[in-house]
Amino acid sequence: MLHSHKTIFFDWNKTLSHSQFWEHLEDPDHPNSREGAVISNFLFNENRELLNPWMRGEMSTDDVLIKISEKTGISFQFIRQELEHSCRNMRLVADEIVDLIQKVRSAGIQCVIATDNMDTFRTYTIPHMRLDDIFDDFLISCELGVLKFDIDKGHKRIPFFDTYLSEHNLNYSDVVLLDDCTDDGFYHAMGFQIVQIRQPADLIACLLQ
Repeated sequence: MLHSHKTIFFDWNKTLSHSQFWEHLEDPDHPNSREGAVISNFLFNENRELLNPWMRGEMSTDDVLIKISEKTGISFQFIRQELEHSCRNMRLVADEIVDLIQKVRSAGIQCVIATDNMDTFRTYTIPHMRLDDIFDDFLISCELGVLKFDIDKGHKRIPFFDTYLSEHNLNYSDVVLLDDCTDDGFYHAMGFQIVQIRQPADLIACLLQ
């Protein structure tokens, strides 16, 4: 099924990787676990409205971390250092993913990460994980200024993908997105297939097809 497409787009968070920001601080035995809990609660519970502007590139990492530091009293340098550590040490959901993607690419299919993500992804995660050796390209929301599901129903457009598709002479029907999320049906109506990935086994099964 996937091999009938010219390009496969891969979501990152909860599809290719379950790693999280400041994840190592969640260990109760970590000497800074209290600070980690405060940081995560501030950003992911109390102030989630910061996430989309950060992922759209409307705010930089420093902008967000300054807010966290000012409101929590935790050192900016500490917050940034630990964020960088977590971004550099992210992991794929399964070891066999790399070989499976290489086999797909060897069949002439482009494999591209398409992620709603922050500037940390390009700065730390891609180079440290050597993702540019595994994938053909990267579409990152903070660089595009738009999220994957920021659709334009009036003009029947999907802005996140449209520039890439135009540059590579691709139609919506030529590509597929593997993602833990789906939309309200607009993608399907436009002929752009989304395969929902609920667990690592789903991703592996797709790549084996």
